[in-house]
Amino acid sequence: MPSLQSPTTSPSIDEKQAIIDLRTVIPEIESLQDGYVLRWLRSRQGRFNDTVEALRKHVVFRNAWQLDKLAQWDAPECLEKYCGYGLLSDNEGRPILMSLLGNVDVEGLLKSVASLDYIKFSLAAIEKGLKLCEQKAQESGKPFEQMMVVFDLEHISSAHFSCRQFASSFTTLLTLFQEHYPLVLRKILIIRAPEMARIAYASITAILSDPITRLIDMPSEADWKWALAQHVNLDAWPMYWGGNLVENGDPKCPNKIRYGMGPVPDNYYVDAKMAMPDYDQLTTVYAGDKHLISIKIKKNSRITWQYMTDEDDIGFEIHYDPSMDCDKLSDMETVFPYIRLECTHVPVAGHFDAIRPGSYIIEFDNYYSWFSAKQLRYNIEIEEL
Repeated sequence: MPSLQSPTTSPSIDEKQAIIDLRTVIPEIESLQDGYVLRWLRSRQGRFNDTVEALRKHVVFRNAWQLDKLAQWDAPECLEKYCGYGLLSDNEGRPILMSLLGNVDVEGLLKSVASLDYIKFSLAAIEKGLKLCEQKAQESGKPFEQMMVVFDLEHISSAHFSCRQFASSFTTLLTLFQEHYPLVLRKILIIRAPEMARIAYASITAILSDPITRLIDMPSEADWKWALAQHVNLDAWPMYWGGNLVENGDPKCPNKIRYGMGPVPDNYYVDAKMAMPDYDQLTTVYAGDKHLISIKIKKNSRITWQYMTDEDDIGFEIHYDPSMDCDKLSDMETVFPYIRLECTHVPVAGHFDAIRPGSYIIEFDNYYSWFSAKQLRYNIEIEEL
């Protein structure tokens, strides 16, 4: 089995057979390229059963989040304007995802858009990088390529660490990335990190896996340009980030990197008191408890939801039972995977197409909370397709 230091080497005979076997056991991965499946196999050190379980969960995740349809997704205008990022290349033509995290007004952003949309917007950028990785793999002849992520923390403020909504959303994003994008990254470079960011980083490592932490490099504020120069062609890299490239006199090269427009104007803010003026149900989900909603489906239907809490986050999941008589959630099939989202300022909305008859159980989860009860408002609608 190839080592994690050289994960993009050609698959062995045993790995090629394992990929064939995985496709037999999990027909839903038929559309995934061999290189995509190989990343999962190698991330589990070739353990077949572990790979089967992980890939099955991943297929449910991709379908629930509609990741294959992100090209048709219209992201909220606020995210497009005020969330800076760009996709560039390293000195070998592999993708670099540039995230201008320090420049984001995190408080204003999460008063204006749902935390789910912020996470989905971030996943969309990763998916774009993966497409570029696939293109590069075709050129290089490797089974798959990896990309690099550069986090620019210029202008980072105390709000990035004190804003509860952002901390919750960013933690969820990191968790999803670790679970569903194995061996995607070859390097994480954090530049222009002030001392407060270095202190905060120590707490973030608690939720990061060892393979991820080994990829992270956080050079000093004096050395970040040198660190970047080890990975990029400076003549093709924007001057604002240490290169020599200028675009129509602009060192930020706006056609390559979307810098973001600064603080989010308050006209984008959602009035939490008016966000769901009409709702079907109001309930209290007590600490350590769950709220379940049972839906019987006989014909193809779309289940649509909208929900928010008066304070903090809440978990959400959908379970499926074809027999309609199962009374244990743990024995049911998960069709919309568990996600815990901040939803105090802006409601979370979504839908799921129930194309199999049976019982669908929507779960609102506060089981993880020891002390805080959650006031939950929600709408659930069922429409035949």
